[in-house]
Amino acid sequence: MKALHFDGKNLSLVEKSKPVPAKGEALVRVVYAGICNTDLEIMKGYMGFRGTPGHEFVGIVEQAETAELVGKRVVGEINLACGKCGFCRQGLERHCPNRTVLGIAGKDGAFAEYLTLPEQNLHPVARSISDLQAVFTEPLAAACEIPEQLHILPDYRVLLLGDGKLAQFIARVLHLHSAHLLVVGKHPEKLNRLKERGIATCLLDDFKEPDQSFQVVVEATGSWGAWELALKKVRPRGVLVLKSTYAGENRFNPAAIVIQEITVIGSRCGPFNAALHLMENNLIDPSDLLTRVFPVSEWRQAFELAKNPESLKVVLEF
Repeated sequence: MKALHFDGKNLSLVEKSKPVPAKGEALVRVVYAGICNTDLEIMKGYMGFRGTPGHEFVGIVEQAETAELVGKRVVGEINLACGKCGFCRQGLERHCPNRTVLGIAGKDGAFAEYLTLPEQNLHPVARSISDLQAVFTEPLAAACEIPEQLHILPDYRVLLLGDGKLAQFIARVLHLHSAHLLVVGKHPEKLNRLKERGIATCLLDDFKEPDQSFQVVVEATGSWGAWELALKKVRPRGVLVLKSTYAGENRFNPAAIVIQEITVIGSRCGPFNAALHLMENNLIDPSDLLTRVFPVSEWRQAFELAKNPESLKVVLEF
């Protein structure tokens, strides 16, 4: 089969043997796979990953122990837990210390014609959801994690910092929960996508809201400057949600968190069922976030476009 392979320095298109599913796993033929910022970071050495990257996909089950799965269109959760440790027994498989992660840590991923995943990780896709919508399930699920983690009252003032790929999903999800959402970003075109959906937006240079004026602030840029801005804008006893990781060293002073009694929540992967429900019921249609689809043979051009700050989602077709 054709697959992209990262050897620690270079990414290349190679021929590999089709993977053999282990007990409890299914063999999935990949139809589309999305390029994520995490994939770009892997090319820079993130997680020390070697192998086939990629974790956002939609595909068709070709082989499974459960006969009803064969032929089904599916998306898949990316964490492969051991099922035996204390975290797994508590239903916290995403935090299993023994887990592998599809295309990120210890498990070949979705930039290939075939992949394997545990059957329990797979979610069938409703007929009303297209392939090019379904490929967005994983990042949309990550956005859905926020309302799973905290109860957002309709009258809460909510601030979202960021207008990139993940922030686009977060904004659409939060807009369903709060009538007082404001998205602040640097890119007019990306903000306009949200404005067209009735979401209030503001360029960072024009952002003049008073300090301590939001019950909830979501930071989705991964920049230390945005972290500092978030701390200023969240009100005392408010909630600060961190949706991005932070690179590089920075002097972190927790004084404001202590003095203002701010609750800080880290937020990562999310519920696939919730994401699929939103798309199936036409509450969120991510199609407009698709920048371009490339055949896997044009993977170089695809990755170059994905690196462009103005692009949103670039997808590989297998």
